[in-house]
Amino acid sequence: MAKTPVEIITQLSMAEAADVFRGAMRVSWWSENITGAGTTFEGPRGSVFDTVAQDRPDFSVMALLGGRGAEIQKSAVHMYMWDRGAHREIALGVGRNLAAFGIKANRKIRRFVDELTELDPSMKYTGI
Repeated sequence: MAKTPVEIITQLSMAEAADVFRGAMRVSWWSENITGAGTTFEGPRGSVFDTVAQDRPDFSVMALLGGRGAEIQKSAVHMYMWDRGAHREIALGVGRNLAAFGIKANRKIRRFVDELTELDPSMKYTGI
């Protein structure tokens, strides 16, 4: 389980890594189309002080994982990505509401890391 941020270094492009993230965060067809508890993607909420950060990410997204319609059960996976030229650095974190344990979010992170590893065997990661 990801107790600290998961940090990844990959050779994949930003677009490729973002596409893998989108797919890995999806829930079942049933949840998305029947129960309405699918995954939604938003820009992460930040602080006004983020604009003065020395090393702002080139791309960031938050995947809100459905909680069967109950806001209190939702959790989120935050992804921040930096393009470092020859490689990309990715940081993942889990946010959760009061009644959410973050189990689903941690499974989605594991799925994302596994799929990245298949596409980029040279990928390195820490935090899981």
